[in-house]
Amino acid sequence: MSPADSGRYFVDDEPALAAKLDQFLSTLATDLGAQPWREDVAALVLAGGYGRGEGGVFRASEKAEADLYNDLEFFLFLKSGASTPPAAAWCERWERDGTVKLGIDVEFKRDAATGLQHGAPTMFLYDLLQGHRVIWGDPGCLARAPARLRDPAAIPAEEATRLLFNRGSGLWFAQMKLAADAIDELGFVERNQQKAKLAMGDAVLALSGRHHAMCEERDRRIASGGFATPPDWAKLVAWHDEGTAFKLRPRHRATGLEHLKASQTALVAAWLKTFLWVEGRRLDHVFTQPLDYVAWDRRLFPNRARWRNVAVHARDRFKRGEMLRAVTDYPRATLQRALVAALVDGTAAGARCMGVTATDFDTTYARWWARYN
Repeated sequence: MSPADSGRYFVDDEPALAAKLDQFLSTLATDLGAQPWREDVAALVLAGGYGRGEGGVFRASEKAEADLYNDLEFFLFLKSGASTPPAAAWCERWERDGTVKLGIDVEFKRDAATGLQHGAPTMFLYDLLQGHRVIWGDPGCLARAPARLRDPAAIPAEEATRLLFNRGSGLWFAQMKLAADAIDELGFVERNQQKAKLAMGDAVLALSGRHHAMCEERDRRIASGGFATPPDWAKLVAWHDEGTAFKLRPRHRATGLEHLKASQTALVAAWLKTFLWVEGRRLDHVFTQPLDYVAWDRRLFPNRARWRNVAVHARDRFKRGEMLRAVTDYPRATLQRALVAALVDGTAAGARCMGVTATDFDTTYARWWARYN
């Protein structure tokens, strides 16, 4: 029986920490049930690692008290025709209050419940349907989702790219901390490096149609092989083992700045190789070096209609007063090129891809990444 099936938050028994989460979830449910707009809600669902029973449990030392580590992720599904402003305000309030109360980031996403019936397959929806906990509302809301959303083979290749893009961005943010010799941010750096170790193997597994929601099962499948793999696969398999152990029982090893800088160099080099391999298979094109990818003159998201991409860029211009380049391609295309360029040649190279100054690149990239991650 998996942790998700047993109704646990963690792979190990952690009664005090489980009671802390139980109390918080009970408070959330009570508060939601008291809202005048509660009839607009189909379900409030705990997602992510804690919803699947693989939430991280952190200890500063083996004898230290256990604490939460990962983000606490919720999904609020609204009925058709629901008014979103009250729900949005409630989610924002609990993001603030929950983060203060629990000491970890608490995040809420909102979507229409109809998306569970008519949405396209994604890695997120697959993981959500395989392991979650309904906090308030209809317990059968997710159970009625169609079979195509539960089929790992239906997850599009673009999702593998997206996973690598997000974890590569994490490596970039970590690199900025290391470049500044930010001693107080070593935990942030180690966490993002470990996420990258997981993501490279996970992306290859997803591309083969063999993704699984549970981290330990993915680790077993990666070790078993039987599918096409990128260069230096044995190293990625070993790293996935390390990343799995860290995800379930995170410990900061306090290895020091220079050790993390060395790890960063190795991880960035491996990430670039893996990313180009995945993108080569997705786009049916051989990228022999990273700058070939940056300079490629075709759209990186050819399956997305040009007119829809133009509309997305126009919305950004209207709502935010700015938009990215390459208006006929999806906005993430510019960010992916900029990320590869920055990891290879530094801030100035990434800035040229985005048409901004080197001074503005870090904040501009982080802002756009938050919108299209």
